[in-house]
Amino acid sequence: MSNNNFTIDYLRDFLGKARSNGYRFLTLKDYVAEGCPTDKVFVLRLDLDIKPQTIKPFLVVSREMNIPMTVFIRVAGPYNIFWYPTYACLKQINAAKSEIGFHTAMVEWAKINNEDTESVFAHELAALRSLFPVAGIAPHRDINYVQNSLPWINENWSHLKQKYNIEYHAYEDRILKNTLYVNEGLSPHLGWRQMTPHEAIATGKPIYMLLHPHWWFQDNPFEAD
Repeated sequence: MSNNNFTIDYLRDFLGKARSNGYRFLTLKDYVAEGCPTDKVFVLRLDLDIKPQTIKPFLVVSREMNIPMTVFIRVAGPYNIFWYPTYACLKQINAAKSEIGFHTAMVEWAKINNEDTESVFAHELAALRSLFPVAGIAPHRDINYVQNSLPWINENWSHLKQKYNIEYHAYEDRILKNTLYVNEGLSPHLGWRQMTPHEAIATGKPIYMLLHPHWWFQDNPFEAD
């Protein structure tokens, strides 16, 4: 696992490198709408798992560099999308011409609370759609990885996408098989999993990058605590 300094300046650095190497930036929705092309495409995805205010420096970079993002938002999670400062922050995502997606751990939530999984899914999605348009979904797993919602999504995908008018889920084969999936993670320390951004850019292949804003910082790793 290759370690890096997860600063916003480093974010600017590799995004600029991608642009100077001929990459064009798309939201995940637009990437799917284009048929999952295999040219120099860069999809920047953010999972807003905790600390919603940590999205702010990413929004600054998005506006400065005119780069759209796909940001997956939790409903049944450790922040309240209806709370004044959180909603104001999330609203800026649309203003930045980026996409809001639905991030959910509905299987775990349903099992813990002895509820029907699809009902949990439907209620969460309706709550998010009451504020923002939502085209795509991505399952969330906490660090314990007790319950993975992705198998349930795959098993019920035909039903879910038709009944709830969902255009894609973030781990479809048509997305993953046509891109290099680049992400950071803990193993046990924070680092890049398969390859660094610069290594991915050097290949010239389509890049699908997942980042978690709460791990990134402007001045120090504890500035949002």
